Amino acid sequence: MLDPRYFQTSDEYGTMSGLDEYLVHNNPLPIRAMWTSDPRAFERMWFGMFDKTGDLMIIAGIGFYPNLNTADAYAIVNHRGQHTTVRAQRMLGTNRMDMSVGPLKFQVVKPFEQWRLSLAENDHGISFEIDWFDGAKRPEFVDRGDVSINLATYRPSSGYESFGQQAGWVKINGETHVLTRGDFQGSRDHHWGVRDNVGGPSFYPGPISRHIHTGEFVEFDDFALFAKSIFYNEGDSRRTSDVRTAHRKLRFDPVTRLLQGGEADVTFASGERKQYTFERVGNQIGFLRCGMYGGFGGNSGTPEEDIWHGRFYGELTITGETYDANDPEVQMRIAGFDDCVARFECDGEVAYGFTETVHPGVYEAAVEGRNGLSLLE
Repeated sequence: MLDPRYFQTSDEYGTMSGLDEYLVHNNPLPIRAMWTSDPRAFERMWFGMFDKTGDLMIIAGIGFYPNLNTADAYAIVNHRGQHTTVRAQRMLGTNRMDMSVGPLKFQVVKPFEQWRLSLAENDHGISFEIDWFDGAKRPEFVDRGDVSINLATYRPSSGYESFGQQAGWVKINGETHVLTRGDFQGSRDHHWGVRDNVGGPSFYPGPISRHIHTGEFVEFDDFALFAKSIFYNEGDSRRTSDVRTAHRKLRFDPVTRLLQGGEADVTFASGERKQYTFERVGNQIGFLRCGMYGGFGGNSGTPEEDIWHGRFYGELTITGETYDANDPEVQMRIAGFDDCVARFECDGEVAYGFTETVHPGVYEAAVEGRNGLSLLE
């Protein structure tokens, strides 16, 4: 594995980077030159993992924003409702192979097989070193194509998703928790293109509320669901297929209006149909506003400091905080774009995964019967 520093080049070379020495170009421009001038252009990875007992959940991600010349990364650790986040931001610079931001580091050990995620000691009480092992589900490239929203046509993110198991350790306030393959599992994605709210709402008034309910990320023995697609094991003749119709009946906490569970009836373009139920596991929620994704309505970044993906805050900025996610008032204050660990059941098989939704917009949509959502009586 090459040291990422090998790809660092001087600014004397202009827009070229060390990667430009390799035969990897797919257009007559340097690697660093983007296909669009849109400031919201991005490339980002997301890793979500959890145990089956409801004790520990980890979410980590890294993003590059070439037209803003920024990079950022974050880690969220929710231990029995104690929700701690570490964020780091820096200038992107010339080295696109350097997948580290402050104390956070992401390494490819073997493509489509193994990653290593690290969070060094910091002032916020969490650190980890985790090996991520992709599993049996076959990742496939998905191109969403051009879409039109509010009379504007743009190309959203494309990329791939996969599922896996984890091994390693997480340290929380001096206490070490061991992750063992088979006991820890999760899903990840790698997307690139243009995304709303990159750089903050000033670049585009498109609220994340239009997503309302992203969907479910869960792996069963013979298939897996990731938001709008169904995946199969390597060697299976069936190919990844997108959702054609989806109907979900959802149940919410009567005080916080946070999603508690529901049932789904989903049909894919291939004609395959899946019906399943899900139930949130405790308060094991990843409140992604803390990871710089923005909140409902597109007008609020991180709960305390209004930090957004891609926005420049200095040469290197490291921030973070801890919330008591068992407190209903705290939940309502920091909610927005959220990943909830859930127990799923489909055709008698039980599995664990995420349901990703937007609070409180998903409740409002279910009450009004929008986006294929309704209330579960």
